Amino acid sequence: MEPAVSYILPVYNGGKFLRKAIQSVLGQTFPDLVLIIIDDCSTDNSSEIIQSFNDHRILYHKHERNKGVVAAMNTGLSLVQTPYVAVMHADDICLPDRTSLQKEWLDKHPDTAVIAGKIKFINSNDEETGVWPLDREKVSRQAIKNAMIFENCIAHSSVMMRTAITKSYGYETAHQNYGFAVEDYPLWLNILSDGYWIDKLQNDVLLYRTHPASATGMYLRKNNPFWINYYTKRTYLEQRKKNARLTNYDRLINVTMYLDYIKAKLKEIKAKLIK
Repeated sequence: MEPAVSYILPVYNGGKFLRKAIQSVLGQTFPDLVLIIIDDCSTDNSSEIIQSFNDHRILYHKHERNKGVVAAMNTGLSLVQTPYVAVMHADDICLPDRTSLQKEWLDKHPDTAVIAGKIKFINSNDEETGVWPLDREKVSRQAIKNAMIFENCIAHSSVMMRTAITKSYGYETAHQNYGFAVEDYPLWLNILSDGYWIDKLQNDVLLYRTHPASATGMYLRKNNPFWINYYTKRTYLEQRKKNARLTNYDRLINVTMYLDYIKAKLKEIKAKLIK
């Protein structure tokens, strides 16, 4: 049987949790899948861990130099040959039925471009530490579409997508000029603005690891989250204007972009007053 699903797993110096991440994909109850691992020129033992797996479902590609997570995702996407593509992070853990549940949804709902799932947070010791409230609140397709005007409400590593639609957009690299990479949010905005739907399962599909070295943890410590939203939306809208594709949905995003700007400035002022 030809595989129906590919997972893209980008990794850079993720050796500490990588083995568990790989095992969780290969151990899915739906086994007909491909795991595409993009090593973004790691300098730790990531390569050795990947090559220790003797499984024909793994497709391993290593960048000759470090290019960042957005480039790694685009490299992985270019290698996908299956109708569906899922995302996995090197420090997360897939729950066993994830692939089966998400594939079944896409098979039955042809108007769905992306199917997400709920997540639970875990720490470095695999202990559950809670849930993401926004993830639990925004479940229906309309609730997700409305929320996305303001902020991202789905976890990137919880999604499975239709490959053809995802490849038509790819992952935008321009926002890296601002010193951070939010690879998924612009993709969701493009998909929703062009009339596709993003749905979410009621099921938990992923254990999402937060720890001091995780991308999520580092972004929140280093950056004002309102600036991240502002510059992400600004870059997204610039690309839409360039391609003459502005929609009414984009005009709403433009309004919330300026709200993010105001919130970012107020947060900076508050921080200065506290010092």
